[in-house]
This record gives sequence, C-alpha cells and structure tokens, in this order.
Amino acid sequence: EGTDVLQSKKGDVTAEILLGKSSDPIPVLASFTSPWPLAKGGLFDVECREASSGDGAFLTIAKGATSSISDLPKTFFTDNIFSPTGRFSFYGQPTDIKVKKSEVVDNRRYLEISFSNLSQSTNAEIPRTALVVATIPEGTGDVVMLVGSSNASRWKKGSEKSVRSTVESFRVSLAPTSGLKVRAKQTNDSLL
Repeated sequence: EGTDVLQSKKGDVTAEILLGKSSDPIPVLASFTSPWPLAKGGLFDVECREASSGDGAFLTIAKGATSSISDLPKTFFTDNIFSPTGRFSFYGQPTDIKVKKSEVVDNRRYLEISFSNLSQSTNAEIPRTALVVATIPEGTGDVVMLVGSSNASRWKKGSEKSVRSTVESFRVSLAPTSGLKVRAKQTNDSLL
C-alpha cells in the first residue's frame, strides 16, 4: 500500500501514490505546499482544505492518457475533474464549466476553469474558480493533477494568490527504487 499522506508544520504535503496497472504498479511521489490543513477522514485521499471557506486543493488521477500532456483536449481534464463521481459532484454535477485559460510549461499543463456547484447548506449554485496543474509521470499513462479552488467571491478578494501558490508548488517524481515489494490497496478508482 502507499504511504500515509504527511503535512509538515510549514504546509509541505507529501504522498506516495501508485500509478499504472494494479498487477504492476509504479510508485510516484507527489508533493505540494498548502496554506490549508490536511483534510482527514474516509472521504479524503490527498486533500487540504479550509473547512470554513471551502478553499483547498486535492490530488486526482485520470487514467488513459494516450498522448502527451500538450495534446490532450481540454475535455479530457474537465470530464475527469467534474465527473459524476468527482470531488465537486457531491450534491450534483457542476454546471457552467468554462476553461478560461490553458497552457503548457515544461511538460506541465495549467488550466484555469470557472464552474458552479451546488451548495449543501443553501441548495444554491455557487460560482467557483479552479486552477489545475497536470503532468504525466515518466513510464505511466496516468495524468496526475492537483486541483486548487475557491468560490468566485473569495477568488476576487485575494484567495487566488493562495490557490496559485499551491498549484505552482506541485511536483511529481518517480519514487526511488528499493528491494521492497510494492503492495497496492484499492480506494475508489485509484491505487494508494
């Protein structure tokens, strides 16, 4: 199984995740720096969030990348991030999804996306903005993404800076090789 998710006092988050086939998983280290605390509980895999504001960031993995990160269509990312079982779909699938910006820098794809999702407490659609950074680790066909977001009102008042800083700190690398056997545990649709 993968390692526990760790967060330092400075906000540095590190997680070992397994990509590829469950019969031959590839261990990968993912890290980022977050101003928000690590979310705990059965619902959260690798996620940091501020419960009072809803600002936060989470890791997600999309299988089946058949081309380079720059050649993947925007819909590859939006379909995976906003799927009916995705992080933003707890109370219904998001609406008004618009990719405002998409660029590739050093084999990393950055997307800025606006959308609305349903609030449990108010039963109203709340506009949000997300920044996504995605990469395909060497030797895998999986896209590893860090998705940071805030509601649109807080975004305009300055939360964009925290989200952008978190997304820009994202790093993924192959884990060092060792003589230990890699054992995976299945959680939802991903391997940890």
